[in-house]
Amino acid sequence: MVGMDTRAAKTDVRRAVLAVTISSFSIAALMGIGALLGAGGFGETSVRVLLTTVVAGCASVVTLCCLVAVAGRFHAVGVAGFLLALVTAGLGLVLVWGPWEDLDESLYQTFGVAIAASLTMAQICLMLGLAGGRRSLAPVMWTTVGLALFVFSMVSTLITGYDDPSDGFFRGLGIIAILDVLGTLVTIAVGVFGRGENTALTITISSAVASRVQAESADTGRPVRQVVDEALARYFDVPVD
Repeated sequence: MVGMDTRAAKTDVRRAVLAVTISSFSIAALMGIGALLGAGGFGETSVRVLLTTVVAGCASVVTLCCLVAVAGRFHAVGVAGFLLALVTAGLGLVLVWGPWEDLDESLYQTFGVAIAASLTMAQICLMLGLAGGRRSLAPVMWTTVGLALFVFSMVSTLITGYDDPSDGFFRGLGIIAILDVLGTLVTIAVGVFGRGENTALTITISSAVASRVQAESADTGRPVRQVVDEALARYFDVPVD
């Protein structure tokens, strides 16, 4: 019962975040359309409104990526990614609506680092949410997570004012970034479209259980097979591949 209550609470968090994300961007989108269709000249206020729409839209996409990990095994990582996206969006709105001529350069650097961190978290959440249940992908997935964090650290160094980086620095960044993208593609592609390594077993369940499994799949966004695998894995105390 405690496990079911925890699962329900995580699902409620996912629903709430999804509702806030959709509502926020819907409002920002209406503001942007209003600014483009409004009468009069296209002045500074209109530019700020459009930038607000861009910030809200980008934050919404990052949040949706983080939601893939929410209500699953890596729930905490997904929630952390959402909170980071929220903070980044807040910084973006401060820059959009603040007095541009009086803003300190360090605030722009902080915003740049926050963007890099949010994108990294979105990438990690996608991998954990889509492939975290496959034990066979763990070496590739966690290696890619390490590469993503390394790329983030190097990009953050550049943003915060690393003076005169060497040619080797950029070459290393490029190589690591390419391996990072490759690992991400392999992890997500195999995690979503790859076949299981174990022999499939066909079973028949009651209509009541089937309805509950389908409802859980719809609520959490996980495939039905993953819901069943995780439930049986908890019952038999074995890892999910």
